[in-house]
This record gives sequence, C-alpha cells and structure tokens, in this order.
Amino acid sequence: MLSVDPELLFAGLRGLSVALFVGGVVHVMERAPPFIGGIVLALPIVVGPSYFFLSFQQDAVFMQQAILVALGMIGAVLCFLTAYIRLIGRQAAPVALFGALLAWGCAALAVRSLPHGLPVMLGFTAAAGLLAWLVNRKVVVLGSKHAAAGDDPAAGGSSRPSPGYDVALRAACAGLLVALVTLLANRLGPLGSGLLATFPVALTVVCLFLLRRFTRAGARAALASSQIGLSSHAAFFLTLLALPGLPAGWRFLAASLASAAWAAGLALARSRMTRGR
Repeated sequence: MLSVDPELLFAGLRGLSVALFVGGVVHVMERAPPFIGGIVLALPIVVGPSYFFLSFQQDAVFMQQAILVALGMIGAVLCFLTAYIRLIGRQAAPVALFGALLAWGCAALAVRSLPHGLPVMLGFTAAAGLLAWLVNRKVVVLGSKHAAAGDDPAAGGSSRPSPGYDVALRAACAGLLVALVTLLANRLGPLGSGLLATFPVALTVVCLFLLRRFTRAGARAALASSQIGLSSHAAFFLTLLALPGLPAGWRFLAASLASAAWAAGLALARSRMTRGR
C-alpha cells in the first residue's frame, strides 16, 4: 500500500488552497474597477498566507523573528521594482528581470547581515523606499499627471484581462512558494523562512507578461504605483507584531484588515489628489 508523508501532504494542500485563493483574487482584481483593483493589488496575498500557516507550526519567538525579517525584506522587494522600472525603459524584458532579481538578491544579503531589530528593519525598508522615490520619481509624477488628465499611461496597451495561463501560473507559483516555506521552515529557521516567504514570485510572473498588455511607459507607471502600495505590507506585519497575544486566526484577520485599510486610504488619497489637480 502506498504511504504518503502527512507533512508533505499537508504542505501540498496548503499550497493548493493558496493557489486557488491567489488565482481567484487575480481574476477578480483584473475585472474590477481600477479603484478596487488597486486595493487588491496592494494586499499581501502571497506572503500573508505563508505567515498564517507558519503561525500554526512555529512558536512565538520564531514568528517574531520571521516577521522582523519580512519587514526588512519589503525593502528588498522595493529594490526589485526599482531596478526593473529603471531597466525596462532601455533593456529587453529578460535583461530587466535578471537585473531586478540581482537587486533583490543583494538587498536580501544586506537584510541577512543586519541586526534583526525593529528599528533596523524599518530603517532599511525606509531607505529602500527613499531610493525608489529618488530613482523613479519622474515615472510616478508622469503617471499622476496622466491620471489627472484622464489619460493613464498604464493604459498604453491591451485593456483585456490577462490570459488564463498567466493567472494560473501566478497562482501556481504562489502556492508552490507557500508549500515550500511551510515544509522547510524547521530547516530554514526564522531568517531563511522570512527570506523565502518574501521572494517576489508573483511580481516576477507579472513582469514576464506585463509587456504583452502594456507599453514600456505603461508598465513602468503601473509598477511605480505598486511600489507605493507596498507600504500596506508594513501595516500587515506591524499589526502582527503589535498583537502577539491574540489567537492566530484573529491576529491575521486584524493584520489583513489593517493592510486593506491602509491600501484603501492610499487609493482614496490618490483619487482626491488627481481630482484636485
């Protein structure tokens, strides 16, 4: 009789559930109005489930250390986007993606070598955010001007939703990442788990297909806007740190609501700014 390792089976089921969840979110996001789609895009829909399942496997000390690492790794994802936005204006998409992954790897090594305290991790992410603004501020300003004029540069391509295989690939990669993180957590420890869980797997897939739907200018503007939305990840992880005594389910619900509220606030502020121009 064929025997199946229960740990491997549960990891596969967790990965499958996350893949279905992410696929559904992407499907809804691409068919929703821009306001709703922007809120959904900014949510931690991949890293959130990873930490949710980890919280049932690991103790409080492990989770606190992994969350602190994740706060610093927001800066690494900002570096990924900054490099891709900068390179995609002049280079082919594979070259830009390679450069972005290289930037993420260098930033991840920096996070790994730094003390994993709250001020240091937040400081690293804030520095990466400042760098992103300085490097890509013209792209963000241009996007705001076009939006105010009713001519969003991100519309410089097809307005059709992504093909089914694109959504399926994003969902499958997200599910695989969650399965690996939860399966290997004991071997990786809190540092390794935090690094792996925050790998920009969904963004990597998005960057692979983005130029099929948008012009280069549109792709840069869309990704520059998503950099601002990454601050909702900080709201998610800071809420987790602030509520260590709550049961895991309620804790993650509170963190998800805080992240959604922050993303909604950003979208509303952007909408009012463009109407006031």
